[in-house]
Amino acid sequence: MSRSTLTIAERRVPMKSTAKYTATLNDESEVVVPLSALTTVTLTLYDKAKDSIINGRDAQNVLNTNNVTISAEGVLVWTMQAADNAIITTTLRNNAYERHVALFQFTWSSGTKSGKHELEYEVRQINKVT
Repeated sequence: MSRSTLTIAERRVPMKSTAKYTATLNDESEVVVPLSALTTVTLTLYDKAKDSIINGRDAQNVLNTNNVTISAEGVLVWTMQAADNAIITTTLRNNAYERHVALFQFTWSSGTKSGKHELEYEVRQINKVT
């Protein structure tokens, strides 16, 4: 569905930090879905182990809003906020990683076709971060 710009090292972010994620929206044939064809784009962000929604992003509209922009060429850019990278597990030891999942779902061609893109990334717990 998309090509990520993140390397493995970049998929690890410090807790409560900002980061950028970029992907290209493609259909089932790997053809780019341009902005003009998109009818909906939503983001659900959750902790993988606990299945808890993070930062209120539960099927949140992100079609050029809520820290997500999509270019005319179908390039999605999500500017992660500090609250997107909060640690959910309170018993996590210092420097351990918590897995978060960002699920982007989108429809195009009058809502009759749909696609999904899932990003799994790790958030590193850091002592004394407020």
